[in-house]
Amino acid sequence: MLVNFVISKDLNSGILRDIYQRYTDYPSNELSIVISEQPIEQADIYHYHRPHLETKLVSPAVVTVHHDPEDIDVWLEPAKFEGRYREADMVVCLNSLQVDFYKNQGIEHTCIIPHGYDTKILYNDVPKTYQPEQKLKLGVISKRYDRRFKGEVYQDELMLRLDPERFSFIFVGAGRTEDVLIARNLGFEAEVFEFLPYRMFGNLYRSMDFLLMVSNYEGGPANLPEAIASGTPMLCTKVGMAPDMLLDGVNGFFLSGNIDQDMKIFHKIAHNEQGIVEHLFQGSVRERTAISWEQVIEKHLDMYRNIIANRQALTTIQESVLV
Repeated sequence: MLVNFVISKDLNSGILRDIYQRYTDYPSNELSIVISEQPIEQADIYHYHRPHLETKLVSPAVVTVHHDPEDIDVWLEPAKFEGRYREADMVVCLNSLQVDFYKNQGIEHTCIIPHGYDTKILYNDVPKTYQPEQKLKLGVISKRYDRRFKGEVYQDELMLRLDPERFSFIFVGAGRTEDVLIARNLGFEAEVFEFLPYRMFGNLYRSMDFLLMVSNYEGGPANLPEAIASGTPMLCTKVGMAPDMLLDGVNGFFLSGNIDQDMKIFHKIAHNEQGIVEHLFQGSVRERTAISWEQVIEKHLDMYRNIIANRQALTTIQESVLV
């Protein structure tokens, strides 16, 4: 099976580059991947990752929704994508929120295949240990963007409200030095890694008590399945894959985005009311709501096979009618 990953334009996306590499490295006698800016000749499937940069898709076509369709960024306006999504044989969504959005637009040929986790780096089946005398470490793992859509406004307000005697921070991602300076000026113990080799992410998640993800918009993010694989409870806004992966009160809590309302959650955690921290630690190991990258690729293979089989069946029917 020859699958052409059509990237339309090489924008040097580290996230997409990592995804492509996982497919090209996948041990399969069936799958062959060719990555190109323009469609190649005679591929079995054309999988588009930036379909809004195309004027027409080559069939049979698959598109993946990598972004949040609710994002107000002018470059991500739904109208820029809609035509290509309607052309595609299948629209791959990362989460159910995307499926619901496009269903309301009349686009129903969708499926959900989320981001996965790396089984060689991120897996833990032993609950974290709660130590009352130690501060609870909140981990923020994402690049800092000028648009501040990763929830930096909320995060800054949160740091003004939290007790530095009960919480500390670790920030990972380009631009996060700005955050660590804010945290330290407010009296928090905080560390930062603007770049951390991915092979170190297992240690990273083991070092934190909670993943803090307070984005306004998300397609993924990748840190959610990573947290789940590592047994790290999550404190998340209801965006991206969070509603599909976070079981409220079991492996984390949903944050409303209203700081006054959410402080009740942080107060409960800070004081370990009714043993909530231990409960979340245990629930985060027990509930495996994410899948591995190997499973992600197998789901794509199943989808590709179905599209090819349906195309072949349609061709057979058309040929029989002509006869």
